[in-house]
Amino acid sequence: MPSNLTRNNSAIFATRLNELRKDRKISQKQAAKDLGISQALLSHYENGVRECGLNFVVRAANYYNVSCDFLLGNSKSTISIDRSVKITDIPEDSEMTTDTIVRAALAIAKKVKKDEELMKYITDVYGLSTYLVLYAGVKKGVIPMSWLDENLLNPDVASYLSHSLGDKTRAINWIQKKPAREREPQCISTVTSWTNDYLNISIASLL
Repeated sequence: MPSNLTRNNSAIFATRLNELRKDRKISQKQAAKDLGISQALLSHYENGVRECGLNFVVRAANYYNVSCDFLLGNSKSTISIDRSVKITDIPEDSEMTTDTIVRAALAIAKKVKKDEELMKYITDVYGLSTYLVLYAGVKKGVIPMSWLDENLLNPDVASYLSHSLGDKTRAINWIQKKPAREREPQCISTVTSWTNDYLNISIASLL
């Protein structure tokens, strides 16, 4: 970690590095091996005895799948979500993954953040979608039922929520003006291409 970081940042980094490893139930020996350093050095980092370089900060963030800002104490969230930052293409954006979907959602939110109706639409659609995935995970037994708290749904209500997503699409007051042409981010292209393929396959199966 560079020397110009504050002592507070150093202390937070050490604490979070230690907590992340323990939360994931990874031994210090295994983490050190995976991160390419000795166990003794990792122990020094986790206890704030020594400061690391930026390369290790990035390596640790990637290893624990958190943001560097979180590790350094600049954010309370393990995920870096900042709509003011431009979404630039990365190789992983060509794969249809949950990360690509999240990045596409952030790119869209950045574009429409000044339109209150569209931002409300985003909240409704993403909120319902996330809840339906949560419901499916609980039914599958891979997500604890406690995550639904008192909101456990019966199948009919879950089906109604699914149909509500379609209703949201039809209810939006679409803007008539034609937007300017602009190259879309790779994450957006991946999501739209995947959706197009999904629709083609689904429609073909009905014929």
